Amino acid sequence: MISVEVSDAVVIRARTRSGEPAGCTGCGQLSACSHSRSVRSLADVTLADRPLRIDLSVRRLYCENATCPKATFAEQVPGLTVRYQRRTPPLQRLVEDVGVVLAAGAVPRCFGF
Repeated sequence: MISVEVSDAVVIRARTRSGEPAGCTGCGQLSACSHSRSVRSLADVTLADRPLRIDLSVRRLYCENATCPKATFAEQVPGLTVRYQRRTPPLQRLVEDVGVVLAAGAVPRCFGF
């Protein structure tokens, strides 16, 4: 299920597929045993000069490995989500690149060049 809303920003609402196994973030074991769902809001690079936000409904799954310290975990979408991030990988790289450029410009002033 995907929907797109365009106003001052572009908002994409999507959800991951149910039933497909996902790897536990603690031990890596695959699980399809669903606990619940939650919505992650991810900022992405602009689209047609408008901010882009992805509201992604992801599953929380039970880890079926009895020795794993995690009882539940949130599924990740490769290339789109990273644990604890609120930005997509392309936007995160852009932010890092801008930070490097700005920091490089500050070096000559700091050292009197």
